[in-house]
Order: sequence, then C-alpha cells, then structure tokens
Amino acid sequence: MSGFNKENNPEKTLDLFNKMKNDGIQANVVIYLCLIKALSRIGDYSISISIIKQMPDSFFHDNQIQTALIDMWGKIGYMDKAKEIFEKNLQTDQAMHNSMIHGYGLNGKSVEAIQHYHRLPKDFIDEITNISVLNACSHSGLIDEACSIFQSIRNKTETIYSAMIDCFSRGSFFEEAQKLIDEYEHSHPPSVSMYMALLSGARNEKNIHLSKIVYNRMKKIFPAEQNALIPAAVLLANVYGSLGENNKASEIRIQLEKLRSKHKKRVGLAWASVNGQVFKFRAHDESHPRANEIYAEAEKISEEIVKHGHIYDSSWVTRPLNPDETIASVLCGHSERLAIAWCFLENPNAKRIHVAKNLRICGDCHRATKLIAAIRECEIIVRDAHRIHHFYTNGQCSCNDYF
Repeated sequence: MSGFNKENNPEKTLDLFNKMKNDGIQANVVIYLCLIKALSRIGDYSISISIIKQMPDSFFHDNQIQTALIDMWGKIGYMDKAKEIFEKNLQTDQAMHNSMIHGYGLNGKSVEAIQHYHRLPKDFIDEITNISVLNACSHSGLIDEACSIFQSIRNKTETIYSAMIDCFSRGSFFEEAQKLIDEYEHSHPPSVSMYMALLSGARNEKNIHLSKIVYNRMKKIFPAEQNALIPAAVLLANVYGSLGENNKASEIRIQLEKLRSKHKKRVGLAWASVNGQVFKFRAHDESHPRANEIYAEAEKISEEIVKHGHIYDSSWVTRPLNPDETIASVLCGHSERLAIAWCFLENPNAKRIHVAKNLRICGDCHRATKLIAAIRECEIIVRDAHRIHHFYTNGQCSCNDYF
C-alpha cells in the first residue's frame, strides 16, 4: 500500500484493501494510515466516508490516525470535519496544528489559518507551520499579513524565503520579490524555487519582459537543472502563446521536445469518482468507453454557459490550432472539463461533485466552472496542484478569483 501511494496509485491501495477483506485479513492502524493517505489523494467524499466507517472505533483515539484524518479532510475540502476532529482532541500536537493551518490555506480560509497560527504557543511553531501560514496568505493575496509573519520569523530557511517570494510574485510585487532573492543570495547559493515563483507570477500577469529576464537568468545560473528549466520554458512559451505570439511559443516547444526526450514528461490528469469508481482523464481524452456521450455532455454544458455570457478566452490556448479545432473545442477538452461532464452524465441531478487535477486550473476553466455550478445548481469542488476551489451555486469561488 505504501508503495502504491508513493507511485501515486491510490486506487491500487484501495483495491488491495478490498482484496485483504476478501481474504479475511484484519486491517491494523498502519493499514488505515495508508488508506487515509490514499483517500486524501483521490479526493472523493463518498469513497472516504465508506472507508472510514469501516475503521474500528478504538483507532479514532490514535494520534497518528487523528492527524491523518485532519489532513485528509482538509485535502478533500471538508474543513468542518477536520475542525471537528481537532476540537474533540484534548491533547493536540504540533502535527495536528500544522495540518489545520495547511487545510485552511488550501480551502481559501486564510483568515482562519492566520488566527490559528497566532494562537499557537511559540514552541509549537516550526518551519512547516511558517510555510503553511505563508502559503495561506499567498493564495489569498494577504501580503501585509504575510510580511508581518515573515519579519517575525527568526530562522528563515530557503523554503520560507521561497514562500514569501511566491506571495509577492502572485500579488505582482515583483520588485519586492527580487529584493528578497537578492537578500537571500548575499549569503546563500541561488535557489531554483525562488526563480520559479517569480516566473510563475510573471506568467500570471502575462509579463513577457520579466518572463524572458527570469528564464534567461535561470539558464545561466542553473544550466544543469533540466527538471527546473523544462517547466520554466513551458511557462515562457505559455506567455508568448497567451499574447498571440505563436511562432515564438512554437520555437520554444521545439527546443522542449529535444529536452523532453531525455526527461519524463509530466502528463496532465484530472480524475473524479462516480458510484465508487474513479476514472482519470487527459486533455482531449477519448479512452473512456462512453467518450462520445461525455463529449456530447461537454458540448451541452458549453452551450449553456455561452448562453449565460461565457466568452472563451483564447489567451489560455497556448499552441496553434489544428484545422479541425476551435478555441472552444480546445478549452472544452481540458481534463477537468471532461471529468465534470462525466460526473453530470452519470448523475444529472448531482448537488455536489468532486474533481482533482495534478496541474493548475486554467483561467478559462475557472470562469466556466463558476457558471456551471450556478447553472446546474451544483457545488463543484476542484482540487488542483496548488489549492482547492469551491465553486458555489451562487457563481462564486472560494478563492475569490485569486489563484
């Protein structure tokens, strides 16, 4: 089970658990810790509840189980359940507090994360605590609060600096971010993560000038760090593509293909569970046995959101269109859109659906999903690589469009 989790195959962890039950093998605390970790990665409420209900009552008093459950509920998007477990525990430890702060940040509850942080005794605060609260500030644009916390930290590690630089960069405070990088490099070697945070912020702002400067600097400072230079080049190509400079974007992608031949490419995936079955989608995936029906549902959803004012944003199409493609067809084929369509195909009257994604949600899918939730009167929870988006039936998202 641990091996499957490390390979990011949580479904196989659950399959092995079911095989154990069929073979009459009794699960212990260690087994359930593996299961809870797998559930946190799948991100589905109904599957999680069904597994947790099978756990013996005595296990709920185990500190490791309690911490794992707090972490799981936070990553699934149910901070009320995480808080319930936390508040029932009379002997909370550092790991539980860190899980609560991290969970609040993931779910757009940054004020709660900061309040929890400030209530902690000083001896409970470690590097993970500081990073978690800074990330919570970063994902909600609470830059002043982040600055105050950052200044109060005595032992500022590389990761803590990176978290603060990410906060500045997301808020387009690029000069402040660069000053922190310079400050860090006075006494330390350059850090890849800091430059990636700065480049990501420049990409969000479609700032091609800064993007080129940061990318060229990374090539000079980190010539051997291909695992960083490849995603950095993707970000630069995306900026060119979003500005309509497809020739320059294509030139970068041609260079990328040569690099990728030596490095494993990360495949973008989205997954969702319906009736206890998890299915994964790639962009423009046609491998599902009901692919034709899924695309028909996606088209139906597209017509609905267009009627309600959605205009497809071509800046999120960062490659030249094929002859048989349109802006709408490319964006509707994103993996999370296919997963959402599958959920509605299987359950047209769903009141809440969960989708997980291993990459960042694009701006067009974010705007579209807000409309889908409102039109279909269904809360849609999308966990991407950075945070959890709660799309409510009033057409709003928990991130307040800051992501």
